[in-house]
Amino acid sequence: MAAQAQPIGQSSGDTVKTVQTTTTVQHINGRNEVWYKEGGVVPAEYRGDTYAVQQWKNEHLNEPVQGSHWIRGDNGDFLLVDNNSGMITSISRQH
Repeated sequence: MAAQAQPIGQSSGDTVKTVQTTTTVQHINGRNEVWYKEGGVVPAEYRGDTYAVQQWKNEHLNEPVQGSHWIRGDNGDFLLVDNNSGMITSISRQH
């Protein structure tokens, strides 16, 4: 969707500035994400079963504390996330 804006005080014959806005879906990637840090809040779309780690022992992770669970990031990291708030309480880097 494009939006057009015209500077105030300019006649309609002058150049018009065009601004284009796009929406993208971002995945957990550990880079360039404001929320991807301890204390950050994981977006709701990552809190479901899709990213949940059921076999945390097989991944050499500690047992999640009560009320939290591990999720896997697209880059291979594991995030310990509070079930209610979605806050990241720990990040286990797997590189």
